Amino acid sequence: MVSWNVWIQAARLRTLPLAFAVIALGTGLAFKVNENLHWGIFALAVFTAFAYQVLSNYANDLGDGLRGTDDHRTGEKRAIASGLITADQMRRAVHLWTVLSLFGGGGLSFLAFQERIPLLVLFSLLNVAAVLAARSYTMGPNPYAYWGGGDVFVFLFFGLVGVLGSGSLYGSLHWSFILPALVAGAYSAAVLTLNNLRDVETDAVAGKRTLVVRFGYKWGRGYFKGLLIISNVLSLLFALYWALLDGNQILLLFHIGYGILLSRVVFIRFARARDAAALDTLLKPMALMTLLYCVGTAVALNF
Repeated sequence: MVSWNVWIQAARLRTLPLAFAVIALGTGLAFKVNENLHWGIFALAVFTAFAYQVLSNYANDLGDGLRGTDDHRTGEKRAIASGLITADQMRRAVHLWTVLSLFGGGGLSFLAFQERIPLLVLFSLLNVAAVLAARSYTMGPNPYAYWGGGDVFVFLFFGLVGVLGSGSLYGSLHWSFILPALVAGAYSAAVLTLNNLRDVETDAVAGKRTLVVRFGYKWGRGYFKGLLIISNVLSLLFALYWALLDGNQILLLFHIGYGILLSRVVFIRFARARDAAALDTLLKPMALMTLLYCVGTAVALNF
């Protein structure tokens, strides 16, 4: 029997803030225009997002573990590579969380759109797509993490689909909400890029062709900086728009304060991080800063 602590460690808790961040931002955006929340929808959305993330992390552990990609990885040890969980045990866990994710997303779609059949069908299909994306990151005959598609999927599901999709559960949205959704997706892609920069050497040996492996370590560092800079510009545009539209100065002040904090907590430290161990220490701060942006934007927008 594998202890609960091992399963919790394999779930990679430091990535879970990204799952909640998407729901928090989408809910806050929706509240701005609808001013009504269905707490049952919110609770089920949070559970479904966590289920997607745990499924993705377990499937990632299984896929990389079977290929030997994790054998010499820096940072927290993966369960299969360290021998704490067998491949068969992890495979059963992946199947379990697949079922939980499908039921969670299916129930969420029905709860939100039971009287609007076209939207019910659309969100049911998105639920299946999210589950397939979570499973096939490193699993299957042609996992997209191994040919460089990880950034695109993370950007979509932690950005446009995740934020605007969760917000749509409560009703219609404002067109400007595309901007913070893009920011959330870019920050999530930045977390993935840190991970890929840390693992660039072992990924290359294992044949995992991430964008950093494809285009080089130097390109990857510039790509990470670009994600942060572009996100900050989009966030500023969003804050300025709502300051002009309804006089919301709190959102603008939050953006300024967040930009300063991001520079000190991540940007400056990243400029000094030159090895895998140093890059690994930035993963948790970057995930938490993404969470702070999403929650802070949701609150400031409605202040």
